[in-house]
Amino acid sequence: MSYLVAGRVPVPELQPDIERLRRLVEDLERIRRGDNPSAAQLAKAPILDCWEMAQRPDLCLTGVVNGHPILKDDKQIHTSTLWVISPVLGYARTFSRLYRLGSPFADPSLH
Repeated sequence: MSYLVAGRVPVPELQPDIERLRRLVEDLERIRRGDNPSAAQLAKAPILDCWEMAQRPDLCLTGVVNGHPILKDDKQIHTSTLWVISPVLGYARTFSRLYRLGSPFADPSLH
């Protein structure tokens, strides 16, 4: 889910995702420690039959990055999943990090 923030105002719509992410982090911390789901927890979980791995596209940003802690400057990238974008305030928050928004793409064929 991505959220468009139109100004410096509260965004209560984020609360359900915040709670889901907290639960995910708690589970990941337990698994990291070797505390995997118990038989009782698995018995309460929904069952997924005929399952297989799949991919789905998530909304992200693409552009030329500068000042990234890992990637080289002037590199064309795709960000991780976009969570919040506020062009008005000049930022985007992806799953991995905060980005300062520079100028948007301008398609010369549209002029």
